[in-house]
Amino acid sequence: MKTILSILFFSLVVSQAAGQQVHSSLSDQKMCTTQAKKFFMETDFSNDSKHPLKNEFTSHYDAPKKVCYVRINYTTRTPGRAEIAVGQYVFDAFEGRALASYIWISEKGKKFWEVKPMECWVKPIGGTKADCVSSEEFEAAVEKNFGLGE
Repeated sequence: MKTILSILFFSLVVSQAAGQQVHSSLSDQKMCTTQAKKFFMETDFSNDSKHPLKNEFTSHYDAPKKVCYVRINYTTRTPGRAEIAVGQYVFDAFEGRALASYIWISEKGKKFWEVKPMECWVKPIGGTKADCVSSEEFEAAVEKNFGLGE
């Protein structure tokens, strides 16, 4: 009876440990936030002279992979023109590798849903590059692979 109880207890402990996720510490999250801001400020995205309508970044530290991701959302409208350009990107904040890109430019006389993105792809670290055809596909892939979907 003691042996059976020991086996059951051991099985319970192992199954709980296997189901636990690795979470990032507050210091890791802070380090990632600091690096993401540094990355953003060192790029051309932080240049407000281009009159962006939206110009922001967010970060996410992936503890199991030990990677700091930075997502940049950038929307502009060229003065004197009606077109709006939307860019959404994910980078490794330390190594600078581009991991995802979405570029969409409006077309005069068309509704936004009638215009396909000019560029849409996601490439997880260690994975293969996958193309996408919509902002919904991009968001789903970015959330799944980097924890940065909107």
